[in-house]
Amino acid sequence: MKRTRRHVLRNATTLSTVLAGLGTSTLTAAQAQEYPSWDPETVYTDGDRVIHAGYVWEAQWWTQGDEPGTSDWGPWEEIEEHDDDDGDDGDDGVVARLSVSTQFPDPGETIEFNAGDSTGDIEDYEWDFGDGTSATGETVTHAFDAGQYDVTLTVENGAGETASTSIQVTAGRSSSDEKRVVAYYRQWAQYDRDFVPGDIPFEQVTHVQYAFARPAEDGSVELVGDSHGQQVFYAEEDWQGPDRGKTFAEYAAERDDTKFVLSIGGWGDSEYFSDAALTQENRERFASDCVDLVQLANLDGIDIDWEFPGGGGCTGDDPVCDMDNVVRDGDQERFTLLCQEVRDHLDTAATNDPERDEPYELTAAVSANPEIVEGTADGNDGLEHDELSNILDFVQVMTFDYRGIWSDTTGHHAPLMENSDDTFEDADVWNAEYALQYWANQGWDPDQLNMAVPFYGRSWTDVQPPADGIGTGEDDGLFQPYEGTGRDASGEGSYPSWDPSQGTSYAGVWEWFDLESDGREGSNPVDLDGPGWETYFDEDAVTAWSFNADERLMISHDTEQSMAAKMDWLRDSPYGGTMLWAIGGDTYGGALIGTLWQTLNG
Repeated sequence: MKRTRRHVLRNATTLSTVLAGLGTSTLTAAQAQEYPSWDPETVYTDGDRVIHAGYVWEAQWWTQGDEPGTSDWGPWEEIEEHDDDDGDDGDDGVVARLSVSTQFPDPGETIEFNAGDSTGDIEDYEWDFGDGTSATGETVTHAFDAGQYDVTLTVENGAGETASTSIQVTAGRSSSDEKRVVAYYRQWAQYDRDFVPGDIPFEQVTHVQYAFARPAEDGSVELVGDSHGQQVFYAEEDWQGPDRGKTFAEYAAERDDTKFVLSIGGWGDSEYFSDAALTQENRERFASDCVDLVQLANLDGIDIDWEFPGGGGCTGDDPVCDMDNVVRDGDQERFTLLCQEVRDHLDTAATNDPERDEPYELTAAVSANPEIVEGTADGNDGLEHDELSNILDFVQVMTFDYRGIWSDTTGHHAPLMENSDDTFEDADVWNAEYALQYWANQGWDPDQLNMAVPFYGRSWTDVQPPADGIGTGEDDGLFQPYEGTGRDASGEGSYPSWDPSQGTSYAGVWEWFDLESDGREGSNPVDLDGPGWETYFDEDAVTAWSFNADERLMISHDTEQSMAAKMDWLRDSPYGGTMLWAIGGDTYGGALIGTLWQTLNG
């Protein structure tokens, strides 16, 4: 694993940080030792150096709790002797030390700086807050506008000797002129889709989210997939990892222009979220595991994808799930408590990291359906928007899967706006424009809202001609009835399977690479330029669909044209950006992501 500024433990810097004070975390900057002391609770990886028992030690591989020097065959290699003298015997003259109540305040929040640990008969304390203001005194307070500031303390003794030290304070969420582009990477894409982290177009996304980890009943967090599949996320040995390129964690260590995030949950892995949030002990265990995984893989944050607090997620009646998510009274309130616990743990970890100059991000994927947001199970009266909007950096509003074989007619599964020809009674609500405005109306800053777009399509078979005022007036496959239920109602999808719970046959999901190109090895491409096919662009709904009148097969999907139109609208909106599921569904040439990025941020 390469060491970078994101790595938890680095080689020598001119400043080091230590935890000081009681209660809330306090960061202290000073002229101090070269390497941190060994901590049995900390995770170390190849190349990390620590001080222990008078020596400098270097980790040879991943380790936690293995004391240096206790075994000739252990993970630690002795590097050199170390002088344990802390330098506070009075011979070092003036030493400047400062502590701050929080390194990551909200804009306008008053924080306290303390220089009481400085040594050398100090008489004067001068503070430069980096925003054009200054102060004097051993203890001072200050509030910052949004932004990053280098705060410098200079101390002076009676003989005129001086010393200085600095710390960086980040007030508020980081801002950028670019709209966010958050791409999910599915760990199982390494198999059928032959898509590994090295295939991600990092220059055309702002965030990459690894899908998924899952919560257990006791609140612990584990990655989905078997041990081999998990090696695409992190590899302990050089011979492990994907067949080509590097692991997710290695790219996270190398790239400072992209944020790398671990997403926990998803449609099929939210079964025990209610258990994880139930007690303080479980919430703390969940948050602690989040921090461990972030630090292990050099990540920038956590995305909580609980589908859904208060009900509306997987049930045993759904063949794709074949399980019932645990749902309880009070889940929506405990969702807030869970998010707050993770936020507190991430902030403490960032504060204690001497080289991290920004807080870790915490986000969530949320429903676009107001009924789910407001709670479908008894004892759940809606998400706590005021609290959540202060805890979370932003949310991904899942503005897709509006329609499928569970619907009465065919339709758009990711419309931006309503089409008046749609006879569905909730058509005015089931579109992205409405969903984003709904979330903004709950008190969220529009910049905190990401609009989701799909890199896949949903299909219906045995589509019937329009009748009785249903449809567009033409036999083009849109808003028309269809025959069959379950698997019999959908197309085969990209990966047909005899078992509806496996692959995409049940919901008729076609990846974009099967609609735009020749697909992948083992997939099921559709030649939309072939006989019988017609692709349409809906100017009202701002999306597309394709229909084969001979086969009576309709596929709702985005195209480069509809993606560009959606991003045109989003670029001019107050909303923060987009989320896409999933980057492995695009063509290798990046037909959709290239259009998306260029239109939104080009």
